[in-house]
Amino acid sequence: MAAVHFGCVSNGTLYFALVSFTFNQYLAMKAKREINIVILDLFGTLIKFGVQNHPFRQLLKWARENGRQVMPNDARTVMTINGGIDAISLGLGIKPPRELAQIIESQIEDELSSLSLFDDVIPTLNALQSRGIRIGLCSNLAQPYGAVIDKLLTHFQLEQFLSYELGAIKPEAQIYESILSRFDCEPDQCLFIGDTFEADYAGPIAVGMKALHLTRSGATQPHQISSLVDMLAHLDGGHR
Repeated sequence: MAAVHFGCVSNGTLYFALVSFTFNQYLAMKAKREINIVILDLFGTLIKFGVQNHPFRQLLKWARENGRQVMPNDARTVMTINGGIDAISLGLGIKPPRELAQIIESQIEDELSSLSLFDDVIPTLNALQSRGIRIGLCSNLAQPYGAVIDKLLTHFQLEQFLSYELGAIKPEAQIYESILSRFDCEPDQCLFIGDTFEADYAGPIAVGMKALHLTRSGATQPHQISSLVDMLAHLDGGHR
């Protein structure tokens, strides 16, 4: 046990010292709680499909029809291999005919060509950067779809946390911990936004981040927003 000896300090001096200490502690805690990092999901949050061919479903359908048993982690495998169709097929333990691989590659190109940003994305990213808030992208996706970032978001400084680069998918804790490690921040300094409840809300909350669930069809709960503009209002209001 440590003893603190105040000597002959008067009660008034001690009182003001304690008040000053408490106030400084409050300021330190308040600063810690301020959100200075926003993490955004990609598809359904920033980016919308014009065409969806579901090419990897077709690949797995072909595999099943040719005797391969469906595995519970197939989707995770597709999204955690840092490579194209050939590498993903190898990871799945299959070898599709070249004609099928070419069809899948063509379908992915069609999808990539159809992608566009939601109308609220550019104004929101500009507003975040003007406030000095650092921005990250965190997405579960197969490697060929990563090209969309260079296609649509080249004008912004964005840290990327992509499943195929990290070897983990949301809502696994590893992917959120990689965000905290790279930004060298406390969890409650991060606000996570996305359209999938488990991956973009429950997962971040579980590691101590703040989060909002984007439901573009309409927000009905306090933890939901219906547009990215609403997220800016939460930041202005000191969302906790």
